Amino acid sequence: GSSSIPNFFRIMKRQFTETEWGVIKSMSSEWMQLDMFHRHWALKESFLKAVGVGIGFNLQRIEFNVSPLQLEIGKVYKETEMLLDGEKEDWTFEETRLDDHHHVAVALGKQERFGQNHSSVCSMEPNQPQFTLLTFEDLVASGISITPEDSACWDNFCSKQESPVKQNSHSR
Repeated sequence: GSSSIPNFFRIMKRQFTETEWGVIKSMSSEWMQLDMFHRHWALKESFLKAVGVGIGFNLQRIEFNVSPLQLEIGKVYKETEMLLDGEKEDWTFEETRLDDHHHVAVALGKQERFGQNHSSVCSMEPNQPQFTLLTFEDLVASGISITPEDSACWDNFCSKQESPVKQNSHSR
């Protein structure tokens, strides 16, 4: 039910600055708030991956001023700004809305690497790299096994319960 979203937000709020949280909570419905949460999360994750640090990094050190507030599907935006420890950083982030439920954010790095001539918004042109949604079958179609098939191992795996069962402390 909807009570799970407020509980999720209660837990995750500490990962955002007050400004970011204000933007997230300013959205008119819980689902729009969740959408804005995911957008901010994608931006934070893209930065952490770009600089090569893990999720142990204090996420409140980075703050995103998202712009525009609403992204159109199929357009790439480069207007969002990032602050690190309260200071504006000249990083470029590309944001794309793939559909109503998926945001993509890519941290490209400092702006001087790209020059100042890039447009802030552009449509996804046919010659521009685009995202392709893949199925599981697409991902494993060209895979090759690195070990011979072991049917006993598979049978053992299939016989396990779906969720862990509490072990009796006397059975050790």
